[in-house]
Amino acid sequence: MAPCGHGVAAKGALKAGKLVTGHAAFGYLADAYGLEQESITLDPEAEPSAKDMAEVVEHVKEHGVKTVYAETLVPRKTAETIAAETGATVGVLDPLEGLTDASAGDDYLSVMRSNLNTLKQGQSCQ
Repeated sequence: MAPCGHGVAAKGALKAGKLVTGHAAFGYLADAYGLEQESITLDPEAEPSAKDMAEVVEHVKEHGVKTVYAETLVPRKTAETIAAETGATVGVLDPLEGLTDASAGDDYLSVMRSNLNTLKQGQSCQ
């Protein structure tokens, strides 16, 4: 694979090893790029508990996470709250459950390229 600045990032090219997402939809992506996924909730339809939120906020602060990722298919409120509490920014990933107007492409490959570009910005490249 190419280095971070040219197309698809090589495994290990992303500096920040913690991937904080709205729910556990990006394990495949985290594994492929050597990232450790921390999910706010396992269920995208459920609101996280106060305890879950506090644990994720602590995780973000403890590990110096710079970006918290929301999804195209669910409200960004939870990710925005965590970002506001920790000084992180919010990035948006598409879980590819279906193309919508919010998708950053019109097919699988273009949406995956967009997800990778979002990761390059949020996770920093080496």
